[in-house]
Amino acid sequence: MHQVVAQRGPSLPPPPAVAVRTNFALHPLTADEEATCGSMVARERGARMTLMPTHHVGEFGDLTGFRFDCGAKASGGCLPVSRRMFYGHTLAECLDGEGAILRMMSEPERNREVMRGFLERVERECEPALLDCIPDNSDAAAGPGRGGMLLQGMDLRTIDCKRWTPEVPELIGIYHAYLRGYNRDVRAHKMFIACSGGLEKASDAFCNLMIDAGKRWTAKEVAESEEAWWLRKACHRARCRLIKGVADAFGLKVPHIQDIQSHDPAVMAISCTDTLEHDMACTPDGVSVFNGCCDTTRPFNGILVRMHPAEGMWLFRGASRGSGFGTTFGDRRVCGAFPVTQPRVNRVSSVVAPWSDCVVRLKSAQPAKMDRYMCFDEAYFRTLERMQWDRDNGHMELMPIVVGMP
Repeated sequence: MHQVVAQRGPSLPPPPAVAVRTNFALHPLTADEEATCGSMVARERGARMTLMPTHHVGEFGDLTGFRFDCGAKASGGCLPVSRRMFYGHTLAECLDGEGAILRMMSEPERNREVMRGFLERVERECEPALLDCIPDNSDAAAGPGRGGMLLQGMDLRTIDCKRWTPEVPELIGIYHAYLRGYNRDVRAHKMFIACSGGLEKASDAFCNLMIDAGKRWTAKEVAESEEAWWLRKACHRARCRLIKGVADAFGLKVPHIQDIQSHDPAVMAISCTDTLEHDMACTPDGVSVFNGCCDTTRPFNGILVRMHPAEGMWLFRGASRGSGFGTTFGDRRVCGAFPVTQPRVNRVSSVVAPWSDCVVRLKSAQPAKMDRYMCFDEAYFRTLERMQWDRDNGHMELMPIVVGMP
């Protein structure tokens, strides 16, 4: 019933006229968070922030878990661009039957060995992408011809100028899920490959570009810039290439396609769900930046939430459309955002997350002590309902078979 009411646009009450909305926050802001929020909204008149239930200060000392809104003509320098811009989570379904699932689950030692070999190969063969890989927008190329200069039309406006290969992702793994349809009478075992991350060096260069030259552009120009368009697409392509690489390493089948934007021939998986953790988009009211959350009005097949590596991932379903994991939901005037990570925190509402043998680390050592991650309890789910997620649609748990990380 709550979702039906939320879809009546004219009857929705306007949000409170405050610069920082904390009505979805599960815990009070710390002094550092308050100072950071005040500084961010003070950069531009009319700027607003909506804090997520998962707001926290991350491991790199930056505020994570919010949605930032400003006018289209606001200065681009006010946008809180992250050094992990356009990072996200991508999911592809394996086409193998239940026999492959049983085989994967019965060979843990082989799984760890193959995953470690894959990560080492990715690191060894990596050619990081930079902003100079962006396609050249020249429509014509001049060259010597008979009796003068010859103009040749170019139709390569979406092809990368230089070769690049994916970097080691933040997380990549093979997962098992026991699905049931919206009608609750169809159940099936499925296997998925999921990848979290992006292009580290390119995203860092994009952030530096915004620091150096962001004030010369408007917020709309930044959101619609060629750099933002390419980086968003390239991060998604990198995750899909890695998924295809894992599938090949383990002898699994995933839907795939030729990467037509690649400088060199490359194959990437076809994703069934893609959720951005850091994103920016133009809206009817201006420009929105999503940090540690996604826009609920854009995903078309559920929302992926990354949990502790040993716990797997959760896929929150949207409104039923007859198949898949559901469509978009929510209204930007109410919230329009959804948290997509389980943060590592040290609060009362946290749980100890033990490490499992299914997690393969490339270089980093396993922590000496077990980390505490935010607990997704009843209070958290009630907050998600207030953010316009319909609990009746449910969520799906992806249980890890083998997971690789740096």
